[in-house]
Amino acid sequence: MDVGYLLRILNRRKWLILAAMLTAAAATYFFIGQKPERYKASVIVSTGIVNYQGINADNSDVVKQQYQVENAFSNLIEFSQSRSTLKLLTIAMLRHDLLGEGSIASKPFRTPNNNLSDFTDEEKNTLLDTIVKIDLDSLSGASFNKELDYLLDKIARAYGYDHDAIWSCLQVDRRAGTDYLTIEIVTENPALSQYMANEYAARFLICYQNLAVKEKKKKVEFFSELSVRKKTTLDSITDLRYSYLRSRSLPSGGRQGGDLITQLSDFENARDQAESRRDAAITSLRKLDDFVDRRGSRDATETKNRIVDKSDTEEYFEKVRQLTQKSLAAGGKDPEIEAELAEAKQQLEESVRSSARNLGKQKDKSDPKRTQEDIRKERASYNLDRTEAENTISQIDAKIATLKSRLGGIVVNDEYSTNLLNAETRAQEEFNAINDQLMAATLDLSKSDNPLSIAENAQLPEQAEPNRQVLLSGLAALVAGTLTTILLFLLAYMDGSLQSPELFKRYTGNLPLLGSVNSVPVQGLDLNRIFSTNGEMPKFNLFRESLRKIRSLILKDQGSHIFLIVSTKNKEGKTFTMHALAHSLAANNKHVLMLDTNFKTPLPETYTDRATGNSALLNEIMRENSLVKVFQLKTPLGTAKRQKVDIIGNHGLQKSPSEVLDPNTFTRFLNDLRAHYDYIFLESAALNDYSDAQELLPFVDKVIAVFNAHSVVSPQDKISIQYLQSLGEKFAGAILTDVDARNMN
Repeated sequence: MDVGYLLRILNRRKWLILAAMLTAAAATYFFIGQKPERYKASVIVSTGIVNYQGINADNSDVVKQQYQVENAFSNLIEFSQSRSTLKLLTIAMLRHDLLGEGSIASKPFRTPNNNLSDFTDEEKNTLLDTIVKIDLDSLSGASFNKELDYLLDKIARAYGYDHDAIWSCLQVDRRAGTDYLTIEIVTENPALSQYMANEYAARFLICYQNLAVKEKKKKVEFFSELSVRKKTTLDSITDLRYSYLRSRSLPSGGRQGGDLITQLSDFENARDQAESRRDAAITSLRKLDDFVDRRGSRDATETKNRIVDKSDTEEYFEKVRQLTQKSLAAGGKDPEIEAELAEAKQQLEESVRSSARNLGKQKDKSDPKRTQEDIRKERASYNLDRTEAENTISQIDAKIATLKSRLGGIVVNDEYSTNLLNAETRAQEEFNAINDQLMAATLDLSKSDNPLSIAENAQLPEQAEPNRQVLLSGLAALVAGTLTTILLFLLAYMDGSLQSPELFKRYTGNLPLLGSVNSVPVQGLDLNRIFSTNGEMPKFNLFRESLRKIRSLILKDQGSHIFLIVSTKNKEGKTFTMHALAHSLAANNKHVLMLDTNFKTPLPETYTDRATGNSALLNEIMRENSLVKVFQLKTPLGTAKRQKVDIIGNHGLQKSPSEVLDPNTFTRFLNDLRAHYDYIFLESAALNDYSDAQELLPFVDKVIAVFNAHSVVSPQDKISIQYLQSLGEKFAGAILTDVDARNMN
């Protein structure tokens, strides 16, 4: 699709686009002006999401934390706008308005609209009795039976508090980059907006808290019930045991047994302390023995080292003495003796140094004065402590045995009583364990603070929200203009007709084009006057000049005089184009004859056989060639007696030209006519439907194809176009008719 062509379409349809824009703007301005004023109230809620999120010092989890924060805010916003949360607000608002009916102190915000939902007084009273009993502070979600839900939705719809109505006036968003949520309510009443916003925020926070601690509450309730059951079991076992003892006049231990048990416990603790002292003394004795053993081993090692060093020194000294004597005997001239003497002296010196180091070592500085006497005193002290601890243990064991003996005389040695006592002990332990878990769950519940809090309550709106009447009207105009433009583009894109010369070349595969002829009103059109006028008919200037351009191309081809006018299908404008082109040539002082060889569609009844100036000549030529039964003279009604273009029509035979015309006779007939006319135009039936054009082709010099600008090239048309292209030089070109004057250039 040519961009220039599309732009020309927009230019031609600019008033349509402008009208659509003005209509949309005016309608939007009017409808927005009719809407009631709206008031917005806002509540700011602190979520605690950002404050509780930590980031590592190396920023290794920044992306993860950002995702968690955004996900937490998304979940919170979805929960705040859930159906169950909004239903809590519905109940609160209905309770306010239903209770306020007939009251002066608390007037209802809205009255029911029975056109939206009709209900009876009985249904309203039933709902009011039900919702008054609902404790909104304890709900974690609004899920009721089907009957109540149906009745609630029915009446809420009449008051404008149903889910859809609240959803449309509620907006919950995160304040960018902060820890806060903004809750906005927009209604027709400023007081209603403020009340709904604050009530919704309160219901939302309580519902969120109840949902957050729901599992913890269940845990506390579970352990509370279990604790009661365990306490009942424990009390029943205790009562049963005491009843059994009383029935047999047996002691139950009482205060005396308790004192003995306390004394027994004290002695057992003292025994444990004595055992600890005894074990400590034994451990100290072991450490002291280890020290004595390590010290003796060390002294023995040092003595051994000194003896070895002394023996080595004496051996090296004797060796030096002997080698010195040999050296003196040799006069110091024997190299081997001198080398051995030097080596022996060095070994002697190293041995002396080693002995000096061992002799100079000091004893362990940690216990320089710890003598054998000291060690014996320490050992005696530890033995004394051990003996004392063992004696204490013996004495305590004797006292414990005595107490156990006394306690055994008090406690009933009875199997049934013992079983009851064991069962009581187990029940007491189970009760204590459950009670501990209950206390832990209760403490956990008490620490569950609501992370959500109201940072700023809704205030009474002082001004209505701007309706943006002008802005929305402008946007509506822009949208309407855009849609209209797109629609025009789509219509132009989907329009496959040959509307312009550019589109004709594209859709016909660059078929040679002689020219284009714009559309003109055909009714009462006088072609003779159009081409003979001297500027009196300016509206036909383009039509006239278009034909003159085509005429120039025909006149330029001096060797072609007989033309066949064809079209791919019917009603393309062949006859009109042939008449217009013939009159254009006639205006150039050319003698032109139109021969109607379209036997399938002869000239209409508006053409008669009235005689003209050349009637006698033409009738004689038809008689000489025996074609009177095929052709006859035709003259348009209303034309002057002396016309410039002669017309020979046919009688309308449903046969092809080869079946009607003898080739030799028809050739002679055309030659006779050619002697009197400069140009002869033949017309044939449509190429798509008939073979007339192919049969008339041998008798003509050139073929001219006529296409209508409003036609669409079909697959069958493409076959006919390929045939025209195959004619080569015999195809003069095509003429595009009925073209919109605005598409001519």
